[in-house]
Amino acid sequence: MVSQRLAGNRAITLTGPGGVGKTRIAMKVLERERRAYPDGCWFVDLGTVPDGALVAATVAGALRLYADAAAPTPDGIADFVADFVSDREALLVLDGCEHVLEATALLALRLRARCPRLRIMSTSRQRLGISGEAVVLVPPLTVPEGGHQVAAEALSQFEAVELFVDRAMLARSDFALSESNAPAVAELCAGLEGIPLALELAAARAGSFSPESMLEQLTDRYGFLSQGYRDLPDRHRSLRACVQWSHDLCTEQEQLVWARMSVFSGGCDLTAAARVCADEDVLPGELLGVISALVDKSVLVASEGRGGAARYRMLATIAEFGTERLRAAGELHLRRERHLDWCSSLASTFRSDWSGAGQAAALRRVRDEHANIRAALEFCVTESSTPEAGLRLAADLEAYWVTAGLADEARYWLEIGLGSDRGDPALRAQAMALLGRFAGLQHDFGAARAWADEADAAAEAADDHRTREMVQTLTAILAVRDGDLGLAVDASRRAVSMLPADAPLSVRLRALFVRGVCLRLAGDATGAAEVHEQAVLRGAEAGETFWRSFSLTGLGELALDGGRVDRADELFGEALRLKVELGDRLGIALCLDALGRVALAGDDPTRAAVLLGAAESIWDAIGMRETGNPFARESSRSEGIHRARAALGKRAFRTEFRRGSALSEQQAVACALGETREPAPQSAAEPSPLTRRETEVAALVAEGLSNPEIAERLVISVRTAQGHVENILRKLGFTSRARVAAWVTHRQAVTREPGLEPLPAPPAGRG
Repeated sequence: MVSQRLAGNRAITLTGPGGVGKTRIAMKVLERERRAYPDGCWFVDLGTVPDGALVAATVAGALRLYADAAAPTPDGIADFVADFVSDREALLVLDGCEHVLEATALLALRLRARCPRLRIMSTSRQRLGISGEAVVLVPPLTVPEGGHQVAAEALSQFEAVELFVDRAMLARSDFALSESNAPAVAELCAGLEGIPLALELAAARAGSFSPESMLEQLTDRYGFLSQGYRDLPDRHRSLRACVQWSHDLCTEQEQLVWARMSVFSGGCDLTAAARVCADEDVLPGELLGVISALVDKSVLVASEGRGGAARYRMLATIAEFGTERLRAAGELHLRRERHLDWCSSLASTFRSDWSGAGQAAALRRVRDEHANIRAALEFCVTESSTPEAGLRLAADLEAYWVTAGLADEARYWLEIGLGSDRGDPALRAQAMALLGRFAGLQHDFGAARAWADEADAAAEAADDHRTREMVQTLTAILAVRDGDLGLAVDASRRAVSMLPADAPLSVRLRALFVRGVCLRLAGDATGAAEVHEQAVLRGAEAGETFWRSFSLTGLGELALDGGRVDRADELFGEALRLKVELGDRLGIALCLDALGRVALAGDDPTRAAVLLGAAESIWDAIGMRETGNPFARESSRSEGIHRARAALGKRAFRTEFRRGSALSEQQAVACALGETREPAPQSAAEPSPLTRRETEVAALVAEGLSNPEIAERLVISVRTAQGHVENILRKLGFTSRARVAAWVTHRQAVTREPGLEPLPAPPAGRG
């Protein structure tokens, strides 16, 4: 790409943070393009030039030009260089310009004006800022994605790993990437964010440290990565020196904002930055200019966020340096408290917006800031003087945790928040009720009942009617699971009656939905329909989406009970569309399950098996694989699976179920709504990307064998079997064994049973 930009532009600048490899790329381009510039290619290191007045002289020296006494000034020397280059077809590389930016820019302008066939390539942490300059942002090297196990063989595809291993072998001749050290190498390269300088400094320690030991040292990366090669410039001999060089080039205001921005995790927008960073030293009106300067100097990375608004983030290496400076200035606690205040305000606004037409937008805002919210919650746990702030923050995000399928994380933060005896009694009662709800969603019914009892007692002591309504709603759901429908109906009635006139709409609709579920299961279809219709009407009038979509599923269940299959399909389809709009993963899984049962009622067990399989993969992803629908009888989902298996036979059911589980969420939704035929995992007409051995392993995966069982069957080591499976996942672009099984099954089906057609769209009248 750099060569292409150079061919089309007479002045290009490679920019990026320190240590990202700008110089290396420039030197490679120079060597590769040398033949294209027959009159000369020159590389000029400006990194050691102490003053801009010496830039022209340094360039002249690199070109082996020695000005006479008549041209001792920088301008005179620049003219002397221009006269020499004249109309030569040449390439001039100016490396490390950021500290002599103005002088370099003026020289580049002069040479470009007087030397029509000269091309200039600069490297700098900040662009030159001249007209016609083409800027190329140099990204870090590619790294393995965090949290995924990758086989040693597969790791070589990542640039960061390749560089680390190459340099580690120089430090230790017997170093090699192996299955045993591959996870540590992958995590190390990801932790160093693919920055070549950091990788080289780490690899240089391979003679004394294993990759696993290096990982442990990353908590103090500046101390660990402090011994570089002696022939490197001073600014590249340690990670700290590299980042310090960038820091020294910043103004005092830029240094302040750099330090203060380090409290963000995952980036932020300008509004958030102002809440945390602005004060009398950096006024709100000055902040955008300072942030823009930090972007220009490669300290911040700007990207387009949702709605076109800019977001700003830091590499962890740069953020850690900023945190050090913030701590040294005695500001760290203050800025983290401001960050917590901003996150708390975001969560409070989210809770307020949850009862109206802005639910989808509110969810997107919170989803974008998940990393910041985690950082704020962690601060509440470790340092905040007001631990209840974390409890309130976690409680205000109740709907987010549910829709994102993050019940585990919600329980974690709420339980930690309750660990302190201090705090508002009503808030503590509410947190207990929420813990009961999240435990119930995960079918941890023992914990759910225990939390419900504690919440009820705490709410009564605090005279908290809102929490008592939550407890009654939870009691009703738990009673459904216990088969005590009398208690379920009574508890749901009490929940509705406890609601004050000014209760938030979302709270009212939740109580009505649970009431409708209980009435239906108790046999009162008419009463259930009235309640659900009331909820749908109220929600539609206000533009509410979340609980309205749940009541639509309630009406769908009633239609299915009454044999009105097409009407049930319409209602569940409408609910699914609303769930997709919200990004409600729990709701999407519920609707896919329900539409699977609709397909069974419509005598289409093949479609049913696919949709049930698609729902299964989402249940698995959100930690509810063995539980399924938390609002229905325990048997409803298992009955659907049993009936589909009985209708198709075990083998055919397994094939279709796996086809469904191999679909992406988007594909599953499109299939359920009849918007497209189910895409095959991979066409059998295409050549397989797998080797013969990998094909054997994939077939055993499809049989349901574990890695140890595969190893035993093929007489190979477990580690080798694991490597084959990881290679298969990588080559096919899958993330689960279920999708591998579906891919194998599909290929076998289309080759052995040519008459097998793709999953048909639903009959007319559905969706």
